[in-house]
Parts: sequence; C-alpha cells; structure tokens
Amino acid sequence: MIIFRPYPVLTLLTVMALALLLALGGWQLDRRSWKQGLLAEHAAITNAPPASLDAICAAPRAGQPVSGAQPDGARVVRVFGRSAAGAPGWRLFAPAPLPDCADAGFILIEAGFAPLSAATAATEAATAPGVRAARAGLRLEPPLRRGLFGAADTPERDEFYAFDAATMETSLELAPGSLMADWWLAVDDGRPPDWITATPPERHGAYALTWYLMAVALLGVWIALNVTRGRIGWRRRG
Repeated sequence: MIIFRPYPVLTLLTVMALALLLALGGWQLDRRSWKQGLLAEHAAITNAPPASLDAICAAPRAGQPVSGAQPDGARVVRVFGRSAAGAPGWRLFAPAPLPDCADAGFILIEAGFAPLSAATAATEAATAPGVRAARAGLRLEPPLRRGLFGAADTPERDEFYAFDAATMETSLELAPGSLMADWWLAVDDGRPPDWITATPPERHGAYALTWYLMAVALLGVWIALNVTRGRIGWRRRG
C-alpha cells in the first residue's frame, strides 16, 4: 500500500520554493539567449561600413562604426576605464559637433588615453599598438553608466567615473542640453563592449544550472524528510 501523507505546510513551502528556483533558472536561460543574440548582432554591426554622423542621429545602433567626426581637442573630460591593452587609466573624451542632429548639438568622442602610472604607460606602449592594429576607428556605444557603488566624480579636475551629461556640459563649456545623452563614440578595438561581456552567456548558463541543482537538492530534502518520518513510502498489506 502506498503511503503519501507529506507534511502539508512543508509541502506548500517546498512547492513555492521550487517554483521560484525553476523560474530563476529559466530567467537565466533567457538572459543567456539574449546575450548570445546581442553578441551576434554586435558582430554584424561592427563589420558594416562606417556611417556618417547624420546617419547615427537618425537611427543610432550600438556598435555602428562611424566616420567623419571632428572632436574639439581643446575641451576634454576624463572618464576612468581601461585601454585597449587592459591598462587602467583615463579615457579622454572631447565633444564633436552634430550639425544636422535635432536632438543634440554635440557628441562625446574618445580621443585618447592617459595611463595612471609610468608602469601602465609602459605596458600600454608595448601592447596597445598591436591591439589597435585591427581597428582604428570609432563606434557608437551607450555611455558608461554609474553603478550602485560607483565612485564620486571630481568635475573640478574634469574626472568622471560615469557619464553625466549635465555636469560634463559644464566642464566642457557647452550649453545645457546640447550633449547627446544616450550615446558616445568609443575607440573600436574589435572586441564587444564591456556592457555586453561583463556577464557572458556562459556565466548565465552556469547560473541557470546552479538554480536547477538547488531545486533538485530541495526536492531531495523534502523526499528524505517525509520518507524518514513515515509520511511517504510503501507498506505491505497484511
């Protein structure tokens, strides 16, 4: 005779927890597919012919190569980041005019890199030319956004840890609202940008596997507890 009298409250809580774990696993699998699509789309766009500034104003696309921009090298803000060779330092951004763009008068363009120290400068000098040899242009990217625990900017030194259109306009002596808020032009080093690769598709797959294994472990605990307490099992008749 089959015995099936599991603890009701424990069973209800287990079912709710299983539903949550399975949902989290499915969510991570969805994010893995989304990241794979982004990488494929980015690869296709970056291999397209360079677009003009007028074209990106009308239809901006992340990763689009761009030509014809003329930055004002006399006005520069520094944004903390890494060089194409991976050295920490300041990415130098200068404004370039957008003559025929209705939404903004200027866009920030990555115009150089300043290493933090002599050691990183030597590393940059030794490796960056080779890294940059494959690509020498600029591509359209969403600007760096501030994280939850991001460092505070120091506008008096023109140093930023994230894109801040209003404060950067002040530092660059631009009119309020004139800087393109959703895009900037970054050096195209041939690699996908950090905002796509920070959590690669493989990691989302690993996260999904973790959630699913936790669901299996929880189900095993529920079964073991009910079996050892005689709530689930099998009893011979007579």
